Amino acid sequence: MEIEKIYIINTGESTEAVQANLVSKLNQCSFVEETGFEIININQFHNGMPDGYAMGPVEMTQAEIDEAITNRLIWEKIIFDGKDKVLILRDDFLCTTNMADYSLPDDSVRWDIAILNRNDLTDNTLINIDDNWVRPQTFNTTSTAYMLNKSTTASLLLSGGLKTNVVPIDQYLSAISYPYIANTAVQDIFKPGLESIGTKNPKMITRTDEVVSQIPAPIKIDASTQEYFEILDDSDWDAWKLKYLNLSVAKGEWDLMVDDLGDNIYELPLFTPKFCKEAIALAEAKDEWTEDRHEFYPTNDVLLPELGLNDIYNKVLDEVIRPLSKHLWHLEGSSWDAFSNENFMARYTTTRQSHLSLHHDRSHLTLVIKLNDEFSGGGTWFPKYQKLINPEVVGTASLHPGMVTHRHGARPITMGKRYIIVSFIRTGDNP
Repeated sequence: MEIEKIYIINTGESTEAVQANLVSKLNQCSFVEETGFEIININQFHNGMPDGYAMGPVEMTQAEIDEAITNRLIWEKIIFDGKDKVLILRDDFLCTTNMADYSLPDDSVRWDIAILNRNDLTDNTLINIDDNWVRPQTFNTTSTAYMLNKSTTASLLLSGGLKTNVVPIDQYLSAISYPYIANTAVQDIFKPGLESIGTKNPKMITRTDEVVSQIPAPIKIDASTQEYFEILDDSDWDAWKLKYLNLSVAKGEWDLMVDDLGDNIYELPLFTPKFCKEAIALAEAKDEWTEDRHEFYPTNDVLLPELGLNDIYNKVLDEVIRPLSKHLWHLEGSSWDAFSNENFMARYTTTRQSHLSLHHDRSHLTLVIKLNDEFSGGGTWFPKYQKLINPEVVGTASLHPGMVTHRHGARPITMGKRYIIVSFIRTGDNP
């Protein structure tokens, strides 16, 4: 089956064993090795819905709310990734057939959504497409497994009204795909506009009652798990930089690429989206987050050495950020020829740590990397300068002095999760 990328919604714990089990289930489906995948931990809001969302006409559990909003965030990510032929799975999926041998309809068949797990109604009618696919006219969709044909389909899903009328995701997908669904209240809100097909076998990918967070046998993460492996392979440094760094910045085009935001605060494109995505996946797979490393202003974070990423990251600092800093601030003398760095990834959530109070960094320079955009709010606030630094583009770096001049804090996020990498940079003779 032609699939460019798979997104898996993890509804339980995020541990290495859980991640490995999901990879194992993908292998059991016989997806081709080249198919990329990303495991998305469900956004758990715990207390209703985030700002900007409104409940629809269906009584919902908090889990159903979380799942609906997470699916919507994935659609946003699909647009950002620019992927067609994507598969969205929930972590309770279980394949009943060899997916590698299952072909999509030819190009003469129009379809927007393909349902791989569906519940037929008793009065359902099916229009045959080929040996594998049908076009059902009336059925309930399940959200365990579905495909989108184009990234533009994700745009249509986003504009369909789910944000202002949150309903269970399966009911939403059914309502926008079919003229009749079981819940007439939902049917009256969302008008069908997408062409849907389904597998002739309604349970080609079925659900399992297995609790993935309790599976004890971890599988070692290796090269087949590309989301967690490639970023750590710097055996060919030039190839690594080509894949993960902004090449203009890496080549020293600083005056062209660096924005002076005033008050000794600078911004520049540093890493590619691929770096950011894989760094987050690596951190979540390792799941070694701490909350007590900093005595006065603790963050929910993990040190890059714990991820095996620190040496590679320091190469970037030595080759790009150190000479850039000397250039920007006209730093002279041998003490600026080497840096000592404390590098860590911080994670902000609406339920655990949404912000960080005003503070001073114990650093000569501080570097902050934006790793994702699946959140609202946030940003670094400098009250002395009345300046909020919250870049739009993933991979953007901001650089500012530490110590006593640039007191700042992290403004609260209001939805989703915010991931950043922070480096406290000190001169080599001041560890």
